Amino acid sequence: MRETGLKRLTSGAFFMGPALLIFAAIIIVPIGMSMYYSLFQWDAISAMIFTGMDNYTRLFQDPVLWISLKNSLFLTLGALLIQLPVGLFLAILLGYKLRGSNFMKTIYFTPVMLSTAVLGILWAQIYDPNFGLLNNLLIKLGLQSWTHAWLGETGTALASVIAVVAWQFIGFYVVVYFAALQNISDEVLEAARVEGASEWRIVFNIQIPLIWGTITFTVLNCVINSLKYFDLIYIMTGGGPNNSSEVIASYMMKNAFKLMDYGYGSAISTFLLLFGLFLALIIFKLLNKGSAKFQ
Repeated sequence: MRETGLKRLTSGAFFMGPALLIFAAIIIVPIGMSMYYSLFQWDAISAMIFTGMDNYTRLFQDPVLWISLKNSLFLTLGALLIQLPVGLFLAILLGYKLRGSNFMKTIYFTPVMLSTAVLGILWAQIYDPNFGLLNNLLIKLGLQSWTHAWLGETGTALASVIAVVAWQFIGFYVVVYFAALQNISDEVLEAARVEGASEWRIVFNIQIPLIWGTITFTVLNCVINSLKYFDLIYIMTGGGPNNSSEVIASYMMKNAFKLMDYGYGSAISTFLLLFGLFLALIIFKLLNKGSAKFQ
């Protein structure tokens, strides 16, 4: 019998209540506290001094914040343009069940399972200007003029980290896309081939439209995770040299936990939250238009 009214509300609250309480405790309450702290000058030791919107006024006049925002957008763009297309391409290739496909799935996913600290140290060794693998390889290929102190130069530090971030998460998107592609009926693909459709047309006219919901999820996931990305930047460059690889999340952590300026760090985290929500909303609306086009 169908539940209605108060009974339905009560049963919903009973089953969802614990999850909502946990969500509120670890997500909503910290966000509210961060917004509250952003209105104070506080070093976590002395008494808090109410400063109103001063931290936000300072934030919009801070040149390093805008450098960090620009770098965060570059990181997000790099992740979108590398991780998702490459992940989708590899997932489609795996769908053909070529020899060694199962082994390749494991290989692609391995970087996702590795600790970020391990990856940071590993790639710092590869990028090392004196004995690193990358410079040695370029010298062997006769491309000595292409060698750099990859993490020590303002022109290459951010791009070097973006390359590692892209490499780290491609495997995750391979698995997500591969799972989505497996839900497409073989009869649909075979019918298209019998009708004479090329493999490219099958990919662009059948497979991508049918997994558009998954693509929407991966784009939003990639954007949100890239905007809040912090650990590899912290390990490999510390935001340097000269703030050239500083992103908003690392700048927030630096202010809050190195400079002990919790009020300003909280203002930066609030700005990051609102900016991320705004960007996610725009992308969601754009991708929804794409979804309507395929229907």
